[in-house]
Amino acid sequence: MIGLSTSLSFTTKYVFALSLIALFSFAAYLNLVKLIDSQSNDVKVINISGKQRMLSQKIALFAIHYKTKSLEEMVDLMDSSHAYLLSLEMSDELKDIYFSKPVLLDEKVKAYIERGKSFLKNRDGRSLTYILTNSQPLLKDLDSAVSIYQKETEQKTQNLKNVELFIFLFISVTLLFEALFIFRPANNSVKKKTKELKSQKEYADMITEINNNAIIAVDANFNILTFNKSAQNMFGYAAEEMLHTQLLDERIIPHKYLDRHVNGLKTFMTTGEFNNKNFIFELEGQHKNKNIFPIRISFGSKTEEGSRIVVANIQDITLEKEKDSLIVEQSRFAAMGEMIGNIAHQWRQPLSSISTIATGAKLRYKNNLISDEELDETFVKIKDHTQHLSKTIDDFRDFFKQDKEIGTFEICDVVDKSIMLTEAMYKDNNINLTLRSSKSKIVVNGSSGELSQVFLNILNNAKDALKEKKIKNPVVLIEVFNEDKHMVVKIHDNAGGIPDDIKTKIFEPYFTTKHKSQGTGIGLFMSKKIITKHFNSTIEVENREFEVENEKFYGAEFSIKIKKTKI
Repeated sequence: MIGLSTSLSFTTKYVFALSLIALFSFAAYLNLVKLIDSQSNDVKVINISGKQRMLSQKIALFAIHYKTKSLEEMVDLMDSSHAYLLSLEMSDELKDIYFSKPVLLDEKVKAYIERGKSFLKNRDGRSLTYILTNSQPLLKDLDSAVSIYQKETEQKTQNLKNVELFIFLFISVTLLFEALFIFRPANNSVKKKTKELKSQKEYADMITEINNNAIIAVDANFNILTFNKSAQNMFGYAAEEMLHTQLLDERIIPHKYLDRHVNGLKTFMTTGEFNNKNFIFELEGQHKNKNIFPIRISFGSKTEEGSRIVVANIQDITLEKEKDSLIVEQSRFAAMGEMIGNIAHQWRQPLSSISTIATGAKLRYKNNLISDEELDETFVKIKDHTQHLSKTIDDFRDFFKQDKEIGTFEICDVVDKSIMLTEAMYKDNNINLTLRSSKSKIVVNGSSGELSQVFLNILNNAKDALKEKKIKNPVVLIEVFNEDKHMVVKIHDNAGGIPDDIKTKIFEPYFTTKHKSQGTGIGLFMSKKIITKHFNSTIEVENREFEVENEKFYGAEFSIKIKKTKI
């Protein structure tokens, strides 16, 4: 019996105890008047009618907490119980309460059951509102019906007055059992549940405290409810300085972000709509010492005891930003090394020509074999070569400018400049570089220098791959064409392609297949970052077949899609 007692809910136990009292009361009457069959039916009717009250309240309870399985069981049980009660023969008084005004209990019970079924099916607020609004009035009407059932039963027990003392004693014993096996275990259960809830809260608080991210929660009045250990370390304030104070000031929020926080929180607290709930932002925080540092922040919300709460999850990304800056600098130095090699190749032929012209002119001058006109012509040739060298310096200087100007530019101009910067290197390695471009003017917006850096990275990698694999007839093809709202640049080489096991890794920082003296593994990483972050576009790589001058080749294809700019 103790095991049964602990497995039932308090309400069930209480109803069970009352039913037990009624059951034994009727059993005493049955033993006296030998009417077991009829009295058994009376007990069942009272039990079911009494259970209707409990079911009506459980339906409301489970609907509030969205316990659909339990709710479905209660609705079906109440439906079948009501159908059973209607199938029985009723007295005039019961017919009045079930089918006549003003009560119309049959109509109310059926409507209540239908609303329960509708809520199970649609989860609609209207049905939930109806259930919650009518649960108590229905309980009152059910109580009236139960009272009538009990009264009619009591009328049949008038002949038991001579055994009232026995019934009283028996009920007293039942009540004693109720106290021992229902109320006392229920009280112990409440104490245990309270202890469990306390432990759960302590556990949740511990998880919040040991979180590496700063956790800050505010209530509807913008008072700080939670300021965990990581928040204290991140912003320099002790919890005692922040808890139960207003968040919306300039202690931890830099002035330029204050209005955004104020407007966002006020909107949520007023409307319950939180537009930024599923977004992650990169903003800035402010330390107690007034230092500004980069943060990554996301927001969550919940409603607790009718009050809205906003929770901010904040990560200090200072080290991450420093690492990104370091990668940018490393990429710049790596590109500079590549360009120095290109400069050497670009200058080799003009310097050789200048040396040859100057040496020849000097010998002829010493032997009086050169006229003034020929000497002037020699100086003009040397000047032309030096101007070419000067232009080369300007082109490389533009490539290495720290400040990348943002504007519109023609994509073909950038492609042409990239080819010019690598032309000498490609010729020295006997690489056939082919450009296949549409005649239309293709304009994009961004930094032409950064896009040129992307093309140069890919072209240099193609050159290195062709050299390393000693391809006999090395070919690089550049295609430029329109595609809907994008312009597309594809760069092919016939170095045999990229192995599948590393193809997904080539855009990762510091990943390289070259010897450490030849590659840093950040060129393609920076290329993807420039295309995706600065141009909001895409860069992909696949191994494909391509054709140049009716000859088919196979190798890597880098495909860059950039959004076109309307002009």
